Amino acid sequence: MSNKKRYAVIPSAGSGRRMGGVSKPNLKLLGKTLFEYVLEAFDNSVVDEIIVVCSEDNENSLRELAKGFKKPIRQVRGGESRAESVFNGISLCENADIICVHDCARPFITKEIINKTIEAAEKFGAACVCAPVTDTLKYKDPKTGVVSTPERANLFAVQTPQCFKKDIYLNACEIAGDISGFTDETSLLENSGQRVEYIPWSETNMKLTSADDLPIAEILMKQKVKTND
Repeated sequence: MSNKKRYAVIPSAGSGRRMGGVSKPNLKLLGKTLFEYVLEAFDNSVVDEIIVVCSEDNENSLRELAKGFKKPIRQVRGGESRAESVFNGISLCENADIICVHDCARPFITKEIINKTIEAAEKFGAACVCAPVTDTLKYKDPKTGVVSTPERANLFAVQTPQCFKKDIYLNACEIAGDISGFTDETSLLENSGQRVEYIPWSETNMKLTSADDLPIAEILMKQKVKTND
């Protein structure tokens, strides 16, 4: 690893509408919030500072949960879209060389994959964790209505963390102009012509999106905790 300044940006401003109105970062697995699981991984990683993108509703609770961690943690309010929320977080990373963005809804993150993704971003300019697609997918052409079956071996699911050099990100924002329609940072970077290094990760990196995910996530977390004991 180099001596570059590295920041983590953790988008945590979702409304929790699909979780019954509970903000995702405040959801608990085995008595600990998703936010705490994510902070623990980043607190033990090579990042120097953590920026939490929060909402008006959860900023106080997240500030309390962030107490006691070793690394500096600051908060900023989110925007109208995910892309704008991430931009707000990166705006606080004044002297950053590398930015590492990770969704708070993915609590199974580890310091090892954080460090590996950052290292790849330092080498290639941008890097992202991904997972193989196991289902057969179909594509329906919106104009012709013709359905085709893409080769599954060439497909993968994009996840987080997504890491990149700050100057590359700012250049991509300038080229795009309006960034609100980009659903993740890899799409924004690739729109500018930037290559992204994709890192397959075999371990679970589940994203919790609805209340139905909680029982499965709890089983997986029990297995993870037992393995680490």
